[in-house]
Amino acid sequence: MNRFDEAAKTWDKRQVSIESSDACVQDLLKNVQIKDDANILDYGCGTGFIAFALKNETNNVTGMDYSNGMIEVFNKKVAEFELEDIKAIKHNMNEEELPKETFDLIISSKTMHHIKDTNMFFKKSYNTLKNGGILCINDLDKEDGSFHKDKENDGVEHFGYEKEELFDIAKNLGFEIIAYNIVYNQEKNGKHYPLFNLIVKK
Repeated sequence: MNRFDEAAKTWDKRQVSIESSDACVQDLLKNVQIKDDANILDYGCGTGFIAFALKNETNNVTGMDYSNGMIEVFNKKVAEFELEDIKAIKHNMNEEELPKETFDLIISSKTMHHIKDTNMFFKKSYNTLKNGGILCINDLDKEDGSFHKDKENDGVEHFGYEKEELFDIAKNLGFEIIAYNIVYNQEKNGKHYPLFNLIVKK
C-alpha cells in the first residue's frame, strides 16, 4: 500500500484539495472551450475532484491513478451518483503506454512532480491526444523541497518546476503554448506555495 491509498480515505474532506482543484478547473475553462462530447483524461485523478467537475451529460471522462485507494473511492462515487461514461482505472505512467490519439483533453493536477521523467510524461500525453487536443498541467512552482517535508519527500521526484523548463519541453515536442497562470497559493508549513496551470495544444 502506498501512502495515497491510506490518504484516499479522508481525501474528500481536505479543503485545500477542493479549493485548488476548483481553481485549476476555473482557469482551464477561462482559456479553453471544451466541446460537449469531449473524451477527457484526468491523469493522477485521485478521488475525482477535477474529473467530476468536468463531467457533463455528453462527454466521457476517464480517471487514471496509481493508487488503488484513490480509484476505489472514485468509482464508489460514480456508483453512488449512478453516473455513466465516467470511471477510474489504475495506470502506471512509468511502465505503461497510453492509447494513441484518443483524448481531446488531458488534465493532470499535482501529479507530474511524482513522475521522474517529465519529458516522457509530455511525450505520452502528446501521443494520446487527438490533433488539436489540449493538455493542462497543474502543479507546483519551483520550491525548496519543503512542501512534502512532512512526508519526507516520499515519492517526490521534482521540487516543483520552472516555467521556462516546461515551455522548452512542450515546444520541443510540438505543443503550442496557450496559457500559463498561477491559479492558487497553497499555505503549508507556514509558507505559500504557488500552483500553476500550464495549458498547451497539440
